[in-house]
Amino acid sequence: MANINEILPRGIVREYMTSPILSVYNDATVKEVANFMSLHKTSVVLVKNKTHGYIGVVTDADFTHKVAVKEYSVNTTTIESIMSAPIKAVDGSMLMADASGIMFESGIPHLAVTEKGEFIGLLSAMNFFEYYKDVEEHLSNLAINDGLTGIYNRRYFDETLARAWKRTKREKAPLSLIMLDIDYFKEYNDTYGHQAGDECLIKVATAVSGALRRPADMAARYGGEEFAVILPNVELEDSTKFGETIRAKIEALKIKHEQSNVNPFVTASLGIACIVPSSILSYEELVGAADKALYSAKSKGRNCVCFA
Repeated sequence: MANINEILPRGIVREYMTSPILSVYNDATVKEVANFMSLHKTSVVLVKNKTHGYIGVVTDADFTHKVAVKEYSVNTTTIESIMSAPIKAVDGSMLMADASGIMFESGIPHLAVTEKGEFIGLLSAMNFFEYYKDVEEHLSNLAINDGLTGIYNRRYFDETLARAWKRTKREKAPLSLIMLDIDYFKEYNDTYGHQAGDECLIKVATAVSGALRRPADMAARYGGEEFAVILPNVELEDSTKFGETIRAKIEALKIKHEQSNVNPFVTASLGIACIVPSSILSYEELVGAADKALYSAKSKGRNCVCFA
C-alpha cells in the first residue's frame, strides 16, 4: 500500500509561503502599526525587537479581537501587547503536509519560514488553503487520469462510455469506438528498454488525444499499449476516416523500431465499431466488436484500420 506522502503532491513550504513579510518594532503603537499595514496593503506583519529579532506576529484579526474587546488605547498601547507569540519556525524545504501537522499540534495561527537561519517568509491558514486546493485537484486527477501518459485512464473510460451509451441510446444516435494497439510493443520494450517504452507510450497517447476535435470525444489508455477513443454521434464511415488519421499521426512520429515486422518505425493497428444503442444491446458489445475489428487489423498485417 502506498504511503500517503507518495500520493500527495510534494508541496514545499517555500513554494506556498507568503513573502516578503513586512516587520515593525515592538515599541510601535497599535495606531502606528495599523496605519503602516493600511499604507502597505498587508494583513500581517512580523514584530521584532532590537536584541532578539522576530518575537511575534500581528494580523488584522488581532486589531478586531484584541484591541476592540479589551479597549486598548491605540495611541499608547504598543503592538507587543496584542501580538501573537512566540513564533514557531519551520524550514523552507519542509513538506507542506509536515508543516500543517506542526501548526495543528502547536495550536498557533502562523509559522515563520527560515533557511540557513534567515527569515524568508510566513505560513498562515490561507497558504495551507491554497496547498490543499492543489491536493484536491491532484487527487481528482489521480482518479481519472493515467499516471504515465496523462490522458484518461481505464476507469474513467468505462464511466464515460456508459454515459455516452445512455445518451446516444436516448437520442437514437450512433456511437463509435476505436480500439488501438501499438504494433510489436513487447519487442520494442525488449530492444530499447522500459524507459524508452514509457516515452513511446507518452508520445502515442499525445498523438491520439491531440487528434480529437470535439469536446464530446475522449481518448483513454485502455491498458498496457492499448488505447481507446470514444466518438459519440459519429457514423462508421467518419470514424473509420478518423481512425486512419490517428494511424497516420502515430506513424508520422518516426519513433525508431528495428524489431517491427511491418515498418522501421512504431505503428499501430486500429479496430473500429459503430452501434446505435438500443435496449437489446449493451456497450460491452460495442467494446467486443471494436476488439474483434482490432484483431482483424493485426491478422491483416498490422499498421492498418479495420471495422466491424
